[in-house]
Amino acid sequence: MEPLEIFVFKSTYLTFKAERALKSAGIGCKLVTKPRHISSDCGLAVRIAAQRDADVKALMAGAGIPFLGVWPAQ
Repeated sequence: MEPLEIFVFKSTYLTFKAERALKSAGIGCKLVTKPRHISSDCGLAVRIAAQRDADVKALMAGAGIPFLGVWPAQ
């Protein structure tokens, strides 16, 4: 099984915006429940394949979608 990461955003709006941007760019992603130990105002996160980390960070920067952090998916 390939390693996975989750990207956490400040709000539900930004999480859905990130999901749309990723899907439009052809990057596979899935909305998941944010782990409890990570604090943010949103209960969702976006899960991606860890190998796409650099692509996702570049896409978020280019689209102006800030993220709070990236964690390994459990």
